[in-house]
Amino acid sequence: MKSKLIPMLLATAALAGCASIEPEYRMVPTGDHNVGVRFSRGNAAMVSNGPAGAVMLLPVRYNATSKMFFALAAFNTSGRPINFGTEDVRIFLEDGSPLYVQDFNYLRHQERVKAQRDINAAWIDAGVEGYLAYQNTEGLPDRTRRQIAYRTASGAYAVDIATIDSRLRHAMSTWGRNVLQTTTIDSGSAFGGYIFADQLMIPEGTRRQIVVEVNFAGAPHRFTLNLVPSGTDFPVPSGIPAVPGQTIQAMQRTPETWHWTDGPPPSRADGVPVIE
Repeated sequence: MKSKLIPMLLATAALAGCASIEPEYRMVPTGDHNVGVRFSRGNAAMVSNGPAGAVMLLPVRYNATSKMFFALAAFNTSGRPINFGTEDVRIFLEDGSPLYVQDFNYLRHQERVKAQRDINAAWIDAGVEGYLAYQNTEGLPDRTRRQIAYRTASGAYAVDIATIDSRLRHAMSTWGRNVLQTTTIDSGSAFGGYIFADQLMIPEGTRRQIVVEVNFAGAPHRFTLNLVPSGTDFPVPSGIPAVPGQTIQAMQRTPETWHWTDGPPPSRADGVPVIE
């Protein structure tokens, strides 16, 4: 038995060694366009000041999801209310081509399409469950076998539908809480949320650059980010203007941003700052 176990363990180790690592890249901030940056344990808060207030962008330190995303917050220091949402955000690649920004409606529609696909699959699974139940009751009267098959299929489908519905509601609730949606920011107030966009594939040894342009009360705020695979050496540029702690603390004294303490919070999996 021992002689058989050793080759199995070696084979398992070999397979584990061949397993692919989920691709991820770092969002490395720059100080272009007069943007200041405050770091906290490697996480960055990029701040751009304008005539109507400031815009803060929190890049995700390690982005390894199916979507590119980061957090934005706007601070209104003007004397009038300002409308702000994903329609005010544009993302450009280094060649000037735009990257599609996914708003709440788009993300909600994606979840509904996914749920419909799951429902279609549930129909098939329920049919298989009913067929197997029918096969396993051989010897019983055919009427009884059909009733058992029907009840088995109906029960399996009902459970699947309940699960799909619960998952859809949870997903929509999560998007609704986190995605930046159009909101009126009163004078002296702030509002923030996540921005999602199409994901980019960036091979090791290379990098991509994006410019996030935020239109706040008619004034453009531009943030330049280098997207670098985590296995590629690319240090944070030196000489980036630093944002004083007092400035960050003043920006955070609002109901929407109070939980950011002395800088961007340590993020989940060292990568995801949360705005609730």
